[in-house]
Amino acid sequence: MILILLTVLINAPPAPAQDQYPQGGTLILADYREAKSLNPILVQDTLTIHLCDLIFNSLIKLNESLEPVPDLAESWDVSDNGLVWEFKIKTGVQFHDGAELTAEDVAFTYNAIINPRLKSPHSILYKMVKNFRSVGKYKLRVELNEPYAPLLLIMDQPILPAHLLRQTESSMYEFGKKPIGSGPFEFSEWNNGEIVLSANDDYFDGRPLLDRVILKIFPNRLSAWSALMQDKVHVVEDLNFEDYRIIRDDPRFSVYDYLHIFYYTILFNMKDPLFSDKGLRKAIDMSIDRSDLIEKALRGWGIPATGPFRPGTWAYNNRVSSQRYDPKEALKLLKELGWRDTDGDRILDKNGEKLCFTLLVDSGDSLKERAAKRIRWQLFQVGIVVEVEFLELSELFQKKLIPGNFEAVLLQFNAGIDPDTRISFFWHSDSIGKSNLGHYRNKEVDRLIERGRLKSNFSERRDIYHNIHELIAEDRPAIFLFFRRKFQGISSKFNGIKASPEVFYRSIKEWYIKRNKK
Repeated sequence: MILILLTVLINAPPAPAQDQYPQGGTLILADYREAKSLNPILVQDTLTIHLCDLIFNSLIKLNESLEPVPDLAESWDVSDNGLVWEFKIKTGVQFHDGAELTAEDVAFTYNAIINPRLKSPHSILYKMVKNFRSVGKYKLRVELNEPYAPLLLIMDQPILPAHLLRQTESSMYEFGKKPIGSGPFEFSEWNNGEIVLSANDDYFDGRPLLDRVILKIFPNRLSAWSALMQDKVHVVEDLNFEDYRIIRDDPRFSVYDYLHIFYYTILFNMKDPLFSDKGLRKAIDMSIDRSDLIEKALRGWGIPATGPFRPGTWAYNNRVSSQRYDPKEALKLLKELGWRDTDGDRILDKNGEKLCFTLLVDSGDSLKERAAKRIRWQLFQVGIVVEVEFLELSELFQKKLIPGNFEAVLLQFNAGIDPDTRISFFWHSDSIGKSNLGHYRNKEVDRLIERGRLKSNFSERRDIYHNIHELIAEDRPAIFLFFRRKFQGISSKFNGIKASPEVFYRSIKEWYIKRNKK
């Protein structure tokens, strides 16, 4: 087949000359979320994704303008009908064990993702793919069942070494404990809540300037903050506002803030009989004062969320307004649904049952703790009792969310770059049992998600996602609360930082420790 529609050849910016900046030193990162695996195709938590940006390479990556640029891919072509894409792989790239990375490894990675036996949470992204196959040693061919406009934006999966993983699916899980990639840093060890990465001296894009990157896991933000103040760690990526305010004028630190890509929600379990009632979900929504919540929980550093899209992005529908806070109207609606205070205890009841539910929250997150307490108080004003239960993050997901054993949970979701990827992850019914934790089903939303993948015309895609925004906001499978500003604290001894949520971790390859002035 002759591929003529588009040929892209973009040269990534050259790495800094090794003699231009000082080399050496260790960067210590702090986090309070324990990684479960470093196999990127089996997990989707943010911490793992960030570490995998250092250990692995992908075909493409996003630059600071959120445009796809080459990583392992040297160039790519797409056919006239949009059904065949070909990616030319860079030559001479080596895995950390010395084996050459080829198109066979790329095809193996993507075929593993779509293998139903592995149950990769990323598989939903590739429903439109007929097959991935290597064509010669350095070319990957992707054949689609239907055109898919944002394909480049999902060709960013970290590439795994096929020669180490061909035996059985169980080796995928073992691989996650001692991963081998082709990235700028190699995995060294993982012991006692500490993950150590070492510079890849043979990295195809130039050796990193730092010698080591260490991730230390702390029990909570407070202990991570304390370590930053004592110079025991160099980066705390997610500071409380109070801590940020303390260090923003301290010359020992560099500080950054930006609107986070995550939106906070109260996610309902739509299988639960209580929350299958759309009217009840609406009444709860009307009982929550977002302005008060943002002021009390975020100290004013946030904006209301109206749905699963980030304000300022093209998919965000400005016509969808934040739910009006109206507790009187909420009470009226609840009474129409049969909920009344029949015994004078200020708690609504129906058929002998109190209007009460448990809200799960991951422990150690002070922002969520403040938000949960405020939500509990607000809902009590209309006669709804909320029992807040705090759980360790691993227990929350493994014992409650993944099995579907919950009523409601306070969660944050990634709004993503292109809307399709995250909407498919969290709100398409095909993701139920995987990443659609609330078991949300809407045939029209599913149909629109699938249409949005096909349209190459920008205005048509925009209209589709604006419609999705309206439908999900009306359904209220979750109470969309707010987007917050994110604060980072970084030791001022480091330079080369790109403080953008999409490229922050990848830029660590170019970080260096400033020379002391003589």
